[in-house]
Amino acid sequence: MPTLILLAGGKSTRFGRPKQLEPVGPGGEALLDITLRDAFHAGCTAAVIVVRPEHMLAFAERFATQPQVRLVVQAEAIGTAHAVMLALAEVQGTAVIANGDDHYGAGAIQQAVGHALRGDPLQHALVAFELGKTLSPSGGVNRAVCAADAQGFLRSTEEVTGLHAEASGTIADATGRSWCATTLVSMNLWVLRPALFPLFRDLFATHAAGNGEFGLPTVVAAAMAKKQRFALLRTEGSWCGLTHPADADLVRHQLAMRP
Repeated sequence: MPTLILLAGGKSTRFGRPKQLEPVGPGGEALLDITLRDAFHAGCTAAVIVVRPEHMLAFAERFATQPQVRLVVQAEAIGTAHAVMLALAEVQGTAVIANGDDHYGAGAIQQAVGHALRGDPLQHALVAFELGKTLSPSGGVNRAVCAADAQGFLRSTEEVTGLHAEASGTIADATGRSWCATTLVSMNLWVLRPALFPLFRDLFATHAAGNGEFGLPTVVAAAMAKKQRFALLRTEGSWCGLTHPADADLVRHQLAMRP
């Protein structure tokens, strides 16, 4: 059965306070609480949460009565691939990866877990959102724009910064380039089969200090170069999440309006 890996080890630099446990749900839930609930309902049987050292005690207390939730400490913020690599040591079988500060919606989580349970066991997957449904009214956001091959599998991702909606309704990035609202983007909702797991440690072993973060796009690109395939699963759902301080009240309002 699939295991959910939640990445909750970010520094929350733009948010200004630890956003991993920010109460935003109608019952005071953090976004990761909602994702956990959706993933378990969809068919995940265990979860691994990657946390910062200074947040370990708070997380341990929060999940003390949930033995299906395990915690892994990322002592250094080296990157998302490094965080996943640490969590994979606790995983047997397929892993579903998600960010701890994003709300994907039950439908998108069901797509990911559904692929993990019933999809081609040789194919990984990415649940991709439409760009126009992932913007923040509080400021620009960075997104990984997806390109598909002729068969509909993921071909590449391109990191685009400063994406925002202008007064005219046009979506522009930090360079002024315009983007279509239906452009597919990655929000780090991945399904990874065990065949990919060894590649994390192989690549990390050659990742030199000072070469920047060891991010998931590096591992995904290397896997595709080795002919491993990623199904591109399009969701019609809307995203909300915590990037800027003003996002917290916006997320609370959106979650209160959802069934």
